[in-house]
Amino acid sequence: MIKSFLINFIKFLIAILIIGAGVAGFIWLKNTAPKVDLEPVEEKSFTVDTQQIKVKDFKPENIAFGSVFSTRQANLTFPIIGEVFEISDDLKSGMFVKKGSILAKLDNFNQFAALNDLEIQLSLNKSQIDEIQSEISSDEAQLKELEMQLKIRKKQMSRVSNMIKKKASTDSALDEIQLAVSNAKSLILVRKQNVNRLSFKIEQLSLSNQRLLISIKKAKKNIEDTILKAPFDGSLSNINLAVGENVSSAKFIGNLSDLNFLEVSFNVPSQVFAKFDKIINKEVLVTWEQGSEEVSNLKGIISRRDALVNPQDGGGKIFAVLPKPPSDFSLIPPGAFVKVKYPVGILNNVIRLPEEALYEGTAVFVIVDGRAQKRSVSIIHKEPGFVYIQGNLSENENTIISRLAGIGEGMKVETRK
Repeated sequence: MIKSFLINFIKFLIAILIIGAGVAGFIWLKNTAPKVDLEPVEEKSFTVDTQQIKVKDFKPENIAFGSVFSTRQANLTFPIIGEVFEISDDLKSGMFVKKGSILAKLDNFNQFAALNDLEIQLSLNKSQIDEIQSEISSDEAQLKELEMQLKIRKKQMSRVSNMIKKKASTDSALDEIQLAVSNAKSLILVRKQNVNRLSFKIEQLSLSNQRLLISIKKAKKNIEDTILKAPFDGSLSNINLAVGENVSSAKFIGNLSDLNFLEVSFNVPSQVFAKFDKIINKEVLVTWEQGSEEVSNLKGIISRRDALVNPQDGGGKIFAVLPKPPSDFSLIPPGAFVKVKYPVGILNNVIRLPEEALYEGTAVFVIVDGRAQKRSVSIIHKEPGFVYIQGNLSENENTIISRLAGIGEGMKVETRK
């Protein structure tokens, strides 16, 4: 047991010696270490670009893209079925045609044959009417003679009746006279019935003639429909027709666009669309570009907006009327994709800053006593490269317009000279 105690004591003593040696070594190293003088760290200052705050009224312009189209555009078709008989030399894409110009014709033999047949039927009906009217005239003349004969017979019957009373005649003579009167009345009745029947026949033929006249108008319209004419002055496009081709009303021949009714449509954001009354009748600049080069430009007038709102961004479509071309072609043709510079109205009491000044979408930094100070703002309008804002900003304050990674409240900054 004494042996075990001695072993544990020796182990404890060794541990004490090791710890003591370590403490002594630490004290020696600390006392022999060279002295290091601590220098204060200087706060870093960032050089930035600034812009002085100016609160003013602005009339900014925006850029949009759209397409030119004609509000008066016709799809050319034949309204009837037929074979193409003739095509005008003007029926080509890109040609300008005048109203009423003949563009193409269909074979009209069947239409003229139908018209001739109807006109012959009409002539036959008129001939029958003339014949019946002559018969009626004859019957009416005979009717007058029969009525005169009836009067004479009645006078004879009266005289014979008086003679019988005086015993100067016989009853058989009276019977003969009465029979003659009855026959005369029958003949008159037959003639009147014949005149009425013939009159009804004329009325039926007249109604038939009216129907024939309507059919003749239709036949003449069918003949007119074999000729394709330009409904108005305009420029042709997408022409597709050949001689001998069988066509119907479903056959699309081409487009005719009236260059006097050109417009441009373009989309605007919801802020502009909602305040359309501020920009109606304002001027826009429409530019047709090929790559980075300008081909031509026109000025237009904002006329109206679409009735529907774009459900994706809340904006909508605006229409501007382009001027009538001075000749047979427009500087910007229908179908052209164009750039449109348009006004957005008057912005009152706003600040215009480069878009680089905007941080986190709703904040800017101003310099106060050499340090950055964050200010919340509201965006009134955006245009390429710039934003128009309002917020807790004072006139002539300096706003940081440099993009500075890690900028924060209280950061030391200085204006670039």
